[in-house]
Amino acid sequence: MTDDLRWAVRYAFLEDLWRDDHRVIVDAGLEAVLRQRSSAPAEREPLDELVDALVPRASTKARTWMAVTDEAVARELAQTRPGTGFLPRGSFADVVAHRDWAVALVELSALDDQAPGGARLRQQLAQRAAEGRTVVVSVRAQPEAEGEAEAEAGSDAGFAALSDLLDDVLGGGRIFGVYRPPMAALVDFGGSGDQTGDQTAAEEADDEVPLSFDNTLGTQAPQFVEYVAVVGEDPAVSEGVTLVELPPHASPTESGGDDALRAQLLQARRQAELAAIDRQALLEKVDELESARQQLEQQTGELRDELARAVVEREPGSAREQLQASQADNQALRWKVGQLERELAQVRARPVEALEAQVAALRAELSARTPDPGVVDDNAVAPKPTATGAPADSAQVERRFVAADLSPGLSPDVDERLEALEDEVLDAAERRRFGAALADLDRLIGQVERGGIGVLPLRQALVSLRRRLQV
Repeated sequence: MTDDLRWAVRYAFLEDLWRDDHRVIVDAGLEAVLRQRSSAPAEREPLDELVDALVPRASTKARTWMAVTDEAVARELAQTRPGTGFLPRGSFADVVAHRDWAVALVELSALDDQAPGGARLRQQLAQRAAEGRTVVVSVRAQPEAEGEAEAEAGSDAGFAALSDLLDDVLGGGRIFGVYRPPMAALVDFGGSGDQTGDQTAAEEADDEVPLSFDNTLGTQAPQFVEYVAVVGEDPAVSEGVTLVELPPHASPTESGGDDALRAQLLQARRQAELAAIDRQALLEKVDELESARQQLEQQTGELRDELARAVVEREPGSAREQLQASQADNQALRWKVGQLERELAQVRARPVEALEAQVAALRAELSARTPDPGVVDDNAVAPKPTATGAPADSAQVERRFVAADLSPGLSPDVDERLEALEDEVLDAAERRRFGAALADLDRLIGQVERGGIGVLPLRQALVSLRRRLQV
């Protein structure tokens, strides 16, 4: 694209639109030119002045933002042209959305859905065009028939795509076609030797040179190389045919090696490489996630097996029943202990020694009133005291009192007292038996609270204790 200078023709034709206004640019051909012209040339030409005005090297009142291939190209161009803001194409839609600009100069290929940020850039340009800003979109000519020498605008795929964009997205606009006819220029130098003619020539020299166009020797169906669409409320663009003079070294025909295509090819390759790198990283991450998922599934299976074994081994139903039975037995024992404690308190209310002393007094009184020693035997009535002063066996005392014939010769008062004493002696024996049973019961309760006795031994001990209490 740099040899036939179609990009230069486009910007020269639209110079009145973008000069002295804030602008945004998306152009692969211009990017290639800027990378080739990394330093300022020693001898400046009109083409260099056009490039420097379009993409300034130093800061100017009119700000310029340009989209480039990637961050590396942006840093490279920013070093030689700090007056222009260079950003990658993928994020350039943010500049279009948030910066204050008046003219946008964009390639149609940059608005494609497959281009980096193309869909969002197209949407933002449509919104800004609706607000009244000027949008310029260019596209290469794409004749439908390959090798066709002449292609009309109506049968060109590039022209059709640009027309669809204007009608469906940008809301209409004007389309210009660019073609390169072979041409000869004729300049009027005026007459010689005529003062009036000299004056007329001098006056005309001060004015702009008038242009006229004659295509009688050329083709009536020109071969277009590019189309330019201008969208705006009232764009200051000339009508009809406009001639743009090119420098002498510009080739009149399109070269086979197109810099724009090469730049796009390099960009596509770089994007493919980056996509391959991202794909490899994603594949590695997927492998890691798959490995982690398998580990989690294995751990989940192990935990499920352990839980099943624990449920089978423990048998929660049997354990619950055993616990309830133990709690019931424990409560029954507590009630029994409370009852025995109350009985023990009643037994301890009257000591056995007082009863024994009363029995001894009655025995002495009985001996004094019964002179016949054969009737009442002292050995039979008064049992031998033990080391503690109590009878050897309360049951023996009971039998001796019953065997003794106390009714003849005794007063009713003594009879009643002996019967009462007999009852008290029996009660004292019962209290001793209950005291021993209570001590055994306290020992069992202690073992239950400590958990040192099983259910079966506990039952056997309680049955034995119950039998002792029933005697």
